[in-house]
Amino acid sequence: MKLFAAIFLPDNIAGDVVREQKGVSGARWVSQERLHITLGFFGEVDSDHAELLDHELGKLHMGSFELRLEGSGHFGKTEPHAIWAGVSPSPALARLNRHCRQAARRADIPLEARKYTPHVTMAYMKPRSPLDRIIAFEQRLADWSTRPFLVDQYSLVSSHEKKRGPNLYREEAVFPLLGEGVVP
Repeated sequence: MKLFAAIFLPDNIAGDVVREQKGVSGARWVSQERLHITLGFFGEVDSDHAELLDHELGKLHMGSFELRLEGSGHFGKTEPHAIWAGVSPSPALARLNRHCRQAARRADIPLEARKYTPHVTMAYMKPRSPLDRIIAFEQRLADWSTRPFLVDQYSLVSSHEKKRGPNLYREEAVFPLLGEGVVP
């Protein structure tokens, strides 16, 4: 199964994002309940390694923290394939991402080497979507931001392909952010 760690957005913040999802032809907008910040994408993981990963992810003892979404951008320079909302810089979020990467290493799960860019995918783009509409969308959201929201948990999520429509997400484990420090 494909696994990733994520912070799902609170309903009120996800609603703020959904209200901005308009004005770009060729966009397949992400539904409110699927909006999340990916902390680590682990890819295809067998059940033994998934169990190890679950155990390693659960070792973090860290308090809750606040985040804010701000601005917009896209992935894919010559052929945009996704539009995203940005996440304000956060040492706590960076720490959580590092923990997920370390947990994957300890569970012997290889991760992508690319730099972590915290974001919320707002839409997936159809091929040859009009770049001018994407740029106009980003300009409209240049000064946009949400109010701060509390992050008090994160999830290990499995993604299952369906014949039609977006993949089915299932929370496999939820990890509360209640303590201080990282367990070695």
